[in-house]
Amino acid sequence: MLDKDSLKPLYLQIEEDLEKKITSGLLKPGERIPTEDELVQEYMVSIITVRRAVSELCKRGLLDKQQGRGTFVRDTQFVRDSSSIMSFTESCRIQNMKAGARLLEAGIVPLDQKTAAALGLEHPCRGVFLSRLRLADGEPVVIEKNYFSLEYSFLLEHSFNDSSLFAFLKENSGVSISRSDKDISLCYVRSDEARLLKVSKETPLIMIRSTAYDQKGEPLYAGTQVMNGLRFSLRIRQGV
Repeated sequence: MLDKDSLKPLYLQIEEDLEKKITSGLLKPGERIPTEDELVQEYMVSIITVRRAVSELCKRGLLDKQQGRGTFVRDTQFVRDSSSIMSFTESCRIQNMKAGARLLEAGIVPLDQKTAAALGLEHPCRGVFLSRLRLADGEPVVIEKNYFSLEYSFLLEHSFNDSSLFAFLKENSGVSISRSDKDISLCYVRSDEARLLKVSKETPLIMIRSTAYDQKGEPLYAGTQVMNGLRFSLRIRQGV
């Protein structure tokens, strides 16, 4: 039941309830959700309220409205192979998706002790910071935050909107990534991340902390990737 005395809008309560049903598997990928009239009866609200909740879930890529058929739970996810060294752009290409990027922040910043150590630098020090929002077929799926040594300050001369950072490094400095150490965990979404990824505050996020190394084995960058857990899955291959 909805809390009609709550300060939280009714459409948002419906949106979050439907999202929980999708996350829990109660509504499965490819399954048609109840009709607008059925949702009106279930939640005891106006059809306008129901339509807004469903519309928001469609915008976020959780539902797909099909003319004349109804609204269905989307069954597509962006899959990232965490076992191999592959750029976001290449991952999208393999899945026949269009990669996109929007630069959020770039500059010279102080590095904390952990980041400096990952880059093989003595603390205190400063480094290059790049933050981007990554998109797959126009949908936001990842927020990247990467730190480089000042040796890579030339990166600040490029915007990296809708372009590959890996490819730029290879073409302009001959640097390629040979390996990457990753720590994967779950995290709570912050308000700014929720806005960028178009998710509610209760959406599960995947966080990857990584340090990448060049072909000489030297640290190239250290950073984090925060991913929408509902639109993103990781694939890890293990040998025998």
